Amino acid sequence: MAAAVAAQGVLAPPLTTVVRDQLGLALAIVVAAWATGTAVYQRRRYTEQLAAQAEERARARAMAERLRIARELHDVIGHGLGTIAVQAGVAGHLGGAEEMRGALTSIEETSRSALRETRRLLGVLREDGEAELAPAPGLADLGALAERTRAAGLEVELKIDGEVEGEMELTVYRIVQEALTNVLKHAGARHVRVRVERQGDGLVVEVVDDGTRGPAGPYGHGLTGLRERVRVLGGEFEAGARPLRGFRVMARLPL
Repeated sequence: MAAAVAAQGVLAPPLTTVVRDQLGLALAIVVAAWATGTAVYQRRRYTEQLAAQAEERARARAMAERLRIARELHDVIGHGLGTIAVQAGVAGHLGGAEEMRGALTSIEETSRSALRETRRLLGVLREDGEAELAPAPGLADLGALAERTRAAGLEVELKIDGEVEGEMELTVYRIVQEALTNVLKHAGARHVRVRVERQGDGLVVEVVDDGTRGPAGPYGHGLTGLRERVRVLGGEFEAGARPLRGFRVMARLPL
């Protein structure tokens, strides 16, 4: 009898309380689902943005590499063909067999050098990795470059007092190469002075000829490419006619 009375004394919770608890649970489930969905969506958006940025950076790197190779090919082929054209013209006016043999030998050496560098650049574009990449030209190759230019009939005075390596060494070589090519093709000069000298915390590369003054105007493709090379390395570049005669190309590269 006492147990029955005790059982009757336990009252069931009000109906409104049960409904309120169920509604709260349902609302918590909805909020949790919404938060989870929002987090997944935001994560997907973030991942897509990262992928798009990575793709854009890859395209930028590919474009920069194409521009770099285009500049390299311009310098290699422009110098090689320009020098060969001058040497062939000289050979056509030579009467002696010895002079003719010297001019043809220089043409052969220039052609081989241009072919080696062209193969090196084209080897970079191969995807199978089977190309044998020759080392890029540097300061040690300036002597051979000067000799080939002398064979084309231009007196070259070369002075090197400083050492660099890597991309800067290739840049120094290209500056001298492009400057000598322009002298051969346009200046009508007899003498050119090439100076590579360390000054303080920088390296100065200067090429000065005694040819006719060129017209004042914007840089051509070759000089524009040199200016871009120097700018990438944080240096300064100047090119222009001298006050009386000749043309001067100068670059100051930070070490």
